[in-house]
Amino acid sequence: MPLYLRAGVVWLGGIVVLLGVFLFMAYVTGWPASPDSCVSTGCYCEAFNLADVQAGARGIRQPVNTWGNLYAIVTSGIIAIVLGIDRYRGAAGNAMRSDSWKADAYVFAALFLGLGSMWLHASISAAVSWMDGLSMYVFTAFLVFYTLDRGFVRHQVSETARKWTFWIGYPATAVLLTVIGAAGVDSFLLILALVLVYAGLEFFYARFIWEPWGVFYWIVGAASMENAVLFWVLSKSGKPLCDPTSWFQPHGLLWHPLAGVMALMMFFYWRRDGISSGAGASAPAQPSGDGWA
Repeated sequence: MPLYLRAGVVWLGGIVVLLGVFLFMAYVTGWPASPDSCVSTGCYCEAFNLADVQAGARGIRQPVNTWGNLYAIVTSGIIAIVLGIDRYRGAAGNAMRSDSWKADAYVFAALFLGLGSMWLHASISAAVSWMDGLSMYVFTAFLVFYTLDRGFVRHQVSETARKWTFWIGYPATAVLLTVIGAAGVDSFLLILALVLVYAGLEFFYARFIWEPWGVFYWIVGAASMENAVLFWVLSKSGKPLCDPTSWFQPHGLLWHPLAGVMALMMFFYWRRDGISSGAGASAPAQPSGDGWA
């Protein structure tokens, strides 16, 4: 298989597997009859039939909040296309322009960020809602470990140490936080902790990419995430933007897609790594460091 097609295969394979299993459970087997704890607080505003949840009936409990997550097919698809073009042209200089499997992992992380969230909103079942948490931790942990990897390059840490730190630490962290979240710890606090670690690494270890386009992409991504969180808060059950029976659900139509914009902007930000800004503040070029890529 040509290298430039690999990201597309990861993208398409992720869609087939994630959506395939999702649709099978939604319309063939039905969901596990295990109401999620969010039932007591309204489950992010959109109305749903509690009897269906309790019976594990087939179907989609919150259609807008569920199908709004399909944005991820578009955002991750753009990442896969740009990555494929870079690889076709032989672009290099950092992992997001090269043969690195880290870039392919990000294609999946950006896709899963949306398609994983669908499981909670479609089922309102505790037995599968952990997929929502896992998708958030898979994405946010990537921010941490990829930024740590960028810092390793700057500080000349060995390629072997970089490889093992990323490919063991990254998935292990995502799984561990999923288990902790499923045990009852507030996912918001866990995500916030990862974001704070990311920010520390970005500005004090890896060094922010002070390249004009890089700065632009990062600011747009940060602004998108800030607005997404604002809509997430204001559209919770009982909050000003919540109307359970309306077709317009800010949680599904604003919070989810804006998170996708942030994921896309982070990819374009990382692609500027190693590109001179004239001030010399950008991080040095980053090889793939995968060894077996």
